[in-house]
Amino acid sequence: MRAVRFHHHGDPAAVLSVDDVPVPVKGPDDLLVRMTTRPINPSDLMYVRGEYGREATFPSPAGFEGVGVVERADRAGTYREGARVAVAATGTWQDYVSAAPAELIPVPDAMPDEVACQLTVNPFAARLLVDQLDVPPGGWLLLSAGASAVCRMVLTCAARRRIRCLHLVRRPEQVTPLRLLGADEVIDISAGPWVDRVLALTSGGADAAIDSVGGQVGRGLLDCLRPGGRLVVFGALSGEPIPLPSRQVIFSSLTVSGFWLPERLAALDPHDRARLTEEVVADLADGRPGVDVAGRYALPEIRAAVRHSARTGGAGKVLLTERRPDAPAPGPAGDPQPE
Repeated sequence: MRAVRFHHHGDPAAVLSVDDVPVPVKGPDDLLVRMTTRPINPSDLMYVRGEYGREATFPSPAGFEGVGVVERADRAGTYREGARVAVAATGTWQDYVSAAPAELIPVPDAMPDEVACQLTVNPFAARLLVDQLDVPPGGWLLLSAGASAVCRMVLTCAARRRIRCLHLVRRPEQVTPLRLLGADEVIDISAGPWVDRVLALTSGGADAAIDSVGGQVGRGLLDCLRPGGRLVVFGALSGEPIPLPSRQVIFSSLTVSGFWLPERLAALDPHDRARLTEEVVADLADGRPGVDVAGRYALPEIRAAVRHSARTGGAGKVLLTERRPDAPAPGPAGDPQPE
């Protein structure tokens, strides 16, 4: 079978390759899933670069989520053969995955693969982030990388609690779509200094912030918090550390904490996790925003796919799926013909 792998850490567009490997041999308690569609997420690319919280064993498969069809069931018959399932496991960017029942979620018949493949990461993170911050009704939540899929999902979760959201974006064309989704305020930070604008719009500071960028953007978020405010670090798109102003953190009683989805999910008891899963599936089945598609590529086009994913600007996910009828033939080592 085809498997997208990397043999050492580095730039995903340079180190990822499509290798021919055996179909995984499943244990009696695992299921064999034929993968059909997988998104490219920032965490996938961090893993390839060696920046993720999980160690890779080389050669390492890539990809943390997707959707597929059960080819061979487990001994207990948890899922029937032919069932469509969302997969949360390491190595989804390949033709087949051997997965435990706990790594699978049944997919409603009416949910398209392009939605179901995005079910196991961002929708769970959005709900848990809003739960963790617990901003009061009428309070302000500040979001960097405000046009990202997870921030659009956070917006929906926050609206249910009457939390006001202020999204920071880097492109002027990202402003109007977020306003149409219901964002209370949107600021294009590429237009110039933005901290004072945030402080004015929030009447002195936001209650909490979610940072997916790091570096000076994350530092600016700290300046935008009211005394007692909280910053949750969710991502590191810039690859730069956040300079931590110790005296400001101390004397304004600010709280800075990290958020890693696998750790948060592992801490849930089975009842709470099952309830959360039902809510997430219902959200996506209801057509909630944040699952737009920016492009589709076959596995042999992996290098073009990861390059595309770096320039979507929040317009949607790049998916690895079946070959497009109009796609150019792949060149050497999985590289496409000139775009």
